[in-house]
Amino acid sequence: MNEIEFSIIIPLYNQEKYIEECLKSALGQSFQGKFEVIVVNDGSTDNSEEILKKFNDEKLCVFKNENLGPAYSRNFGIKQSKGKYIVFLDSDDILEKDALKIFYNTIYCDNKKYSDTDIVFAPYYAIRGHRNDTKFYFPLEKFKDFDGFLNLKNTKGEVLKGNFEPWAKAYKKDFLTQNGVIFEEARLAEDLPFFYAAVLSTEKILLCKKPVYFYRRGHKEYLKEGKYDWGEEVVKALQKSDEIFKSRVLGHETKDLEGLKKIEKIYAKNCLNICLFWGNKFKKLQNRRKFYAFCGEYLGKYGFSAEFYIRLFIRNLIDI
Repeated sequence: MNEIEFSIIIPLYNQEKYIEECLKSALGQSFQGKFEVIVVNDGSTDNSEEILKKFNDEKLCVFKNENLGPAYSRNFGIKQSKGKYIVFLDSDDILEKDALKIFYNTIYCDNKKYSDTDIVFAPYYAIRGHRNDTKFYFPLEKFKDFDGFLNLKNTKGEVLKGNFEPWAKAYKKDFLTQNGVIFEEARLAEDLPFFYAAVLSTEKILLCKKPVYFYRRGHKEYLKEGKYDWGEEVVKALQKSDEIFKSRVLGHETKDLEGLKKIEKIYAKNCLNICLFWGNKFKKLQNRRKFYAFCGEYLGKYGFSAEFYIRLFIRNLIDI
């Protein structure tokens, strides 16, 4: 393995509390082949940059730019990467020490019969700081014994039930670049259209059974009023996702109308869950009602408007 097999891309902004542990998990991978770790410091104003200077490792490449957001940082990292596969790691999370080895063995098992894999999905752990515990998650677990590639057709759309976040996955770089799969330059929910663009552009998705990632949740504060209209950022991501879904699914003729209807339903449920997630996050913002109104109208075309308002009321009431 003379070529670089993996590029781990870490967008960084003001994570002085977690970046050292994060970076150690990336550089300390047990994988014996070649890999690189790319950190894109997105204009951090805390002590993150000083922490980066502690590391002296030839596998580490650090870039610095102005505060342009995680989407720009990930896109920049992809352009700079030299690896065959891309692995995204958030700067407050942890990569399991065998993650790259797990990805590699999944792709190149059985005499390399899956060596043309475009995306690998993997289970992960959520570190729930608010509950002081760790929970195991296995997206698409019902397909864990499936032999072969997963895609929209053979899962009857259920591949869209995978987690939207870019982490806990490996993406073939050539696949991303050849299909124009990039992160939309939004400040929030930028991973949503990326997920749809990636998953709907391939029939070669592989599922591995071992967890590769520790996602830290429960430590982030609610968003505050400031420079950006956070609701508008999510609206842009939802609208771009619609555009992608319509062009790559609804824009193709099919005789399987029943299958198409099921896929649309799964997509609509995803939209509902996204609106509920961010609706709860926005509950302390002054312009939250503008976002709620958009969601109500947006989800109305799927018949989920009333369900959105009822479930949002319950979520905000009990604050889950």
